Amino acid sequence: GTLNVLEGTVTDAASGKVRVNSQEVSLQGKLNGSKSGDTPSLALRPEAISLGRHPGRDSSLSGEITEVHFLGSVIRVRVGIGGSTVSLDTFNSPASPPPAVGEKAEISFSSGDMLVLH
Repeated sequence: GTLNVLEGTVTDAASGKVRVNSQEVSLQGKLNGSKSGDTPSLALRPEAISLGRHPGRDSSLSGEITEVHFLGSVIRVRVGIGGSTVSLDTFNSPASPPPAVGEKAEISFSSGDMLVLH
């Protein structure tokens, strides 16, 4: 399967703040002994990511769409976030236009779905 791995820098271990390519996410309770300045890898499954903001998704990162692949009813999208690329799948819906390469994009996810790899 696919696993997205992002590099992070712990900015405030006590509150669980991690910087990912100049953007901050909160991973409260997931840093397990990390200290400020540590650089953990952060893993996130494509199915845990949504394109755009969605209820119940407490974290987000902004980037630019770099690839779009149509796979029948599913669209595989790759979003560049700084020097990293994140893959996600979204449904191909006739009610909304598909994402396009070059568009600015925000991805959202639940911080509980992110794994911290030390």
